[in-house]
Amino acid sequence: MFRMGCNGIMKKNEKLLLFGRWSSKIGDILFDYVNNIVIVSAFTNSSWVLALYQSSQTIVNILFNIIGGAIADQGKRKRIIVIADLLSAVICFVTSFFIESSYMAIALIFANALLAAVFSFSSPTFKAIVRDVIEKNRINVFNSISNAGAELIAMIGPAAGAALLGIVGPRGALLINAVTFLISALSECFLVPNRAEETGRRESKEGVLKSIILGLQYLLKEKTILYLVILSAVVNFFLAGYNLAVPYTNNIYSGTFDNFYSKAIILEAVGGILGSFINSKLPDKFTQNYKVLVILLLLTGVSLALVPLSGPAENLVLCLLPFLLFGGFLTMYNINFMTLVQVSVDDHFLGRVFSVIFTVAVMFMPVGSFVFSFLNVTDNMWGFLFAGAGIMAAAILSSFCLCLAKPIE
Repeated sequence: MFRMGCNGIMKKNEKLLLFGRWSSKIGDILFDYVNNIVIVSAFTNSSWVLALYQSSQTIVNILFNIIGGAIADQGKRKRIIVIADLLSAVICFVTSFFIESSYMAIALIFANALLAAVFSFSSPTFKAIVRDVIEKNRINVFNSISNAGAELIAMIGPAAGAALLGIVGPRGALLINAVTFLISALSECFLVPNRAEETGRRESKEGVLKSIILGLQYLLKEKTILYLVILSAVVNFFLAGYNLAVPYTNNIYSGTFDNFYSKAIILEAVGGILGSFINSKLPDKFTQNYKVLVILLLLTGVSLALVPLSGPAENLVLCLLPFLLFGGFLTMYNINFMTLVQVSVDDHFLGRVFSVIFTVAVMFMPVGSFVFSFLNVTDNMWGFLFAGAGIMAAAILSSFCLCLAKPIE
């Protein structure tokens, strides 16, 4: 009887956490879309304003991610994500009053930096709380469904943002944005975490600096987790090359296909949704295995390598197929990577491990963008081969490193 009650609570937690995550995702996409359009419209000849707006988020994430992970491992994770969404709602609400003033640019940049700071605390906490409120054998399914919904929101978000701008204007869009964060916070209030795990964390409190040091020591000791973190950094470096090259496909395929870039990112998102669905049907023994993780990463690299090989065929279906495969395999890799970390890392260090993962991702993406820009990979399709080959090499090298480390059960 007690077991049935626990299952009921856990399933309710899944629905609440999914609803909360998707509401926040809608808020994030609306905020970025609306603000990008407003800034570009107001500062047509001053692109540095948009660059400052976008870079403020990266800088803040690098500064606060590690601290956010340490706080997530010490405090009540449910309280942190609820407060984070409430703060996000307040930030959007206050910013809406400056959107039509002479202080608009300063307000948007400041608001974006504040939201980035809040995200630095909520993001590792959200990933860590999954183990507190979701049954272990349901984590992979939960991550798959969560990712599928996020991909779908990413597809329709810009269209919804454009519609909102046309109907209610920038201020109204930001007010609706605030409501999405408020809804997310309210849904998360009803989560029922595992009290025993929360008590264990409260009994082992330490200062933030010491907590960060202990987290790094844990990573250095757990070689398998360390290698996975390094792998994520290397993969993000090469993904930066892909992100840089894919908008230029309109130029590369000019005269052959119209608006190829938009078609490519739509097929990538469709692949992500399909990958999430397929992954949700796979057994835990398959998904919670680092060898499978390496295979998925290898297939991700192969998908990118197919882009220049399919180009000469000048067939739209064949040219778009690699982007569909890339989206599917990358999504499956990301889901299983997160699941493997969530079920394998000591709960006392889970927030800190995720904060390190997010930090290296944020740091290596800009580095990769500049390196690939210097290599001038945007002139032809062979830039995709270079990025794909790099990912394949990272997968092969990581397989040897992970074999030397203690396997994850």
